Amino acid sequence: MDYQSIIVEAIQLIHRKYDENILVDDIAEYVYLSPSYFSKVFRILTGYTVKEYVNKYRLYQAAKALKETDKRIISIAFEAGFSSQQSLTKSFVQQYRIPPARFRRINPHIDPFPPENLLMERGIKMDLKQSFNSVQFITKESFLVVGIETDINYNIGTDNIGDLYEQWNREKLVELIPDQVNFLVEYGMTHESGEDDTAKYMIGVEVSTLDNLPSGFIARRFDSSEYAVFDTTLGMETSGEFWRYFFKTWLCEQDLEQPQTVYTKNKNVFSRLPSFEVYDANFKDETSRIKIYAPILRK
Repeated sequence: MDYQSIIVEAIQLIHRKYDENILVDDIAEYVYLSPSYFSKVFRILTGYTVKEYVNKYRLYQAAKALKETDKRIISIAFEAGFSSQQSLTKSFVQQYRIPPARFRRINPHIDPFPPENLLMERGIKMDLKQSFNSVQFITKESFLVVGIETDINYNIGTDNIGDLYEQWNREKLVELIPDQVNFLVEYGMTHESGEDDTAKYMIGVEVSTLDNLPSGFIARRFDSSEYAVFDTTLGMETSGEFWRYFFKTWLCEQDLEQPQTVYTKNKNVFSRLPSFEVYDANFKDETSRIKIYAPILRK
């Protein structure tokens, strides 16, 4: 799957319909992906959530109209997709630091949006290149994980993952789970992407049985799959560099796809299998080495 071409199509649709009440579901359906999976890929490749991108594009179009026409501000607001002049003004001040009327008077220079190099191929850093060059492929049979989890929404951010880790570490929950396959080796897992633009993030450990499941914990069984296993740093993963290169370049180069896709009645597609980070007892901060397991399917 050519993710970059998919995102280009999505951006072109946004540019045609930015003045309408365009929703993530509409764009995702247009490119035949589930809203949650589309939102994740869009953010990885552009650096923006879909909501952020649409808002920035609307504001840029409004700013151009202020500079190039003598239309009333309320007319510009409606033409740019805002529900009112007040709504435009609030967002405009957040973006350009001055209200629309003053912007029109002083006519400042602004950078175009989107920038020309939004999806331009970037040179891969040496440490990231090493991570992909040293990839290993394994088949992981069905496995059990016990831990805690939270719901995430790709459109509004994933700050609650940090809260989940704070609880996990503060209460030393890893020490309370019996029957661990690899003691003190922890997983951070994204799974169960949904059509409503959400997914689940789970922190847990792999266990050999659920017979002794402690109260207050969640247990999950994940299906067997082939995984690409990468050795990298948490900083590389959280910066988006790892996943950007994974989706934008590596999958295509290796002639691989994401497995176990589900096609909905609305022609959406999403992957059911989890991708996850593995943290061992030596993990300290964003510079520490981690392993990333990404499910793959050979074409």
